Amino acid sequence: MCSIEGRDGYLYYQVAVAVLFAITIVLIALGVERYKVAIIVITVLLATRTVLFEDLVVFVDWDVIGLIICMSIYSIILEISGFAKCVAYGIMSKARSPLILLYIAILLCGIISLVLENSITVFIFAPIAFEITSILGLDVRKLLIGMALAAGMSGSATMIGDPPAIIVAGHYNLAFTDFIMYESRPSMFFITFIPMIIAIALHVLYNFKHLRGKQLNVNRVVVQNVDKGFVLETAVFLFIKITLLSLRKELRTPLVLTGLIALIGLYMTRLVLHRDFECIKKSIKEGLDYKLPLFLVAIFLLSNSLKKYGVTDVIADYVIKHVGISVTTLGVTLFAISAALSALIENIPVTLTLIPIVDSIAMKVRVDPLILTWGILSGLTAGGGFTYIGSGANVVAVHILDNRGFKITFMDFIKIALLFNISNTILVLTLYTSIWLR
Repeated sequence: MCSIEGRDGYLYYQVAVAVLFAITIVLIALGVERYKVAIIVITVLLATRTVLFEDLVVFVDWDVIGLIICMSIYSIILEISGFAKCVAYGIMSKARSPLILLYIAILLCGIISLVLENSITVFIFAPIAFEITSILGLDVRKLLIGMALAAGMSGSATMIGDPPAIIVAGHYNLAFTDFIMYESRPSMFFITFIPMIIAIALHVLYNFKHLRGKQLNVNRVVVQNVDKGFVLETAVFLFIKITLLSLRKELRTPLVLTGLIALIGLYMTRLVLHRDFECIKKSIKEGLDYKLPLFLVAIFLLSNSLKKYGVTDVIADYVIKHVGISVTTLGVTLFAISAALSALIENIPVTLTLIPIVDSIAMKVRVDPLILTWGILSGLTAGGGFTYIGSGANVVAVHILDNRGFKITFMDFIKIALLFNISNTILVLTLYTSIWLR
């Protein structure tokens, strides 16, 4: 613990942490790279002795960070193997209506993103989007943005789809199946996936309404140069990882261990059976990125400092005082706050900041914190699609379009995605309140 002399010293740290948090949010909103923000945060916390070196062990959830690193590497392997492309082209080749083809393409991006980091999913599906729109003579911006929105929606549907879901799972010791059913009630999978299915349909009908009634033969869309054995191997070890995550409560398995088992198992298979050194080198080189783990360490330290010096309790008291102790009102309020923040700020710091606040509120009103945490995740997922800076998938989509010469402004994105986001937000909030706040 830091040496704090009296009330004035405690207040100093309380104000310092709150100010640092505000500065961090501003820097992120201004587009400063996350790892640079992380270096600033860690340096300030350690230099001011707000956080001691021994706090690194306690404040940072290294298990969560380990799983995220493993998932990042495994996502690259899924890309190398052709897993997503094989599934995508296989299903799309069955379509006969252009509207159905577009719907399936976007839906499939969302489905793949259940087990693959959403930004990487967009990278994988971008060539498919360009190929489809080239065949049909359509605006690729509308299709790729739809894919990015669907990928972002799937992020919280499972505990391995996106860092916020992994963070929540680690904090509350949740299993994979808890994101499907928790305490005999449907949880995040149903709250986010059902609205996504409907929102995609509205997105397609609105942005491609001139294709209604037209027929299409897409036999030219075929998958090429995919090693089906490699695809099968990646699918098998992915299934093993999901199974271990589902049984982690019974087996008491650390999150990082499930990721390591899948990675090591697949690596051994590629080495022993195929002498495939390139896959291993490429996956580690591209998947082992220090920037996200460094950023997570900084945010873990900052969010736990907010809790340590009572800032989260102050915020919790303020929310209860002005909102009341009604669980329904609190849940809707936290949903709205997280949705608004995630439209403008990276969802990771929002998640790590709101979790200790939720814990404080839940303790004061004597309710299971997960009832409110589902609201935070729901709000993050729904709100992140309103702008292209609110979700990593959206940022990637706009970046790819820009590199290919398809300019899209901030307002262009909002207009194309508006119907998807409005319907999606209404449906997500309706499901969340009807399931968890009744």
